Amino acid sequence: MAQNMPDWSQLQHELLALIARRLNLIEDYSIFRTVCKSWHSAATKNNFNSDLPRVPWLMLAEEEEEDGRKFFSLCNGMILKKRIPKASRKLCMESLGWLITVGQDNGEVSLLHPFSGVQIELPHQNSTADNNGRRSRIPCTFFKKAVLSASPSHASDYILMVID
Repeated sequence: MAQNMPDWSQLQHELLALIARRLNLIEDYSIFRTVCKSWHSAATKNNFNSDLPRVPWLMLAEEEEEDGRKFFSLCNGMILKKRIPKASRKLCMESLGWLITVGQDNGEVSLLHPFSGVQIELPHQNSTADNNGRRSRIPCTFFKKAVLSASPSHASDYILMVID
C-alpha cells in the first residue's frame, strides 16, 4: 500500500516566510532556498532575520584558479563555496559580517556583504590624511586590522577603523 506523501512545495507563502525568518544559520537558510521554487521565493533577503546571534564563519584563503571564496562554519564544520566576484583578487578582512575589500593594484577600499552582495564604496586611501594631517603619496594597500564600529546593515552612522 503506497502512502501519500505531502507536497511540501504547496505550503502557503506566508508560512514559508515565517519559517525562513526563524532560521538562525546562514547555511540552513541557503539550503532552505534550494528545496524548490516556492521555498526559494519565500527566502528573500527581507525574510532572513539578520538580528539573530550567529556563530561566525571563517573565510578561507582565496585559491588560484578559483572563482569563489570558501567559508568554514564553526558550528557544523560545513564548507560553503560562494561566488563573490566583487571580492575576487582583493585583500579581504571581516568585521561584523561584512568584508573590507582592498584592491591590491589600485588601493580601492569597499565594504561588501558576502551573502547579500551589497557593496559600499569608501574614499580612496590617497584621499585621506595621515595622523599628522598630511596626504599620503604612497598607496598603502595592506591593512593589518580593520574593524567596523557598527554593522552597515543596521546603522548608517558607522565608522571603519584601520591599522596599517
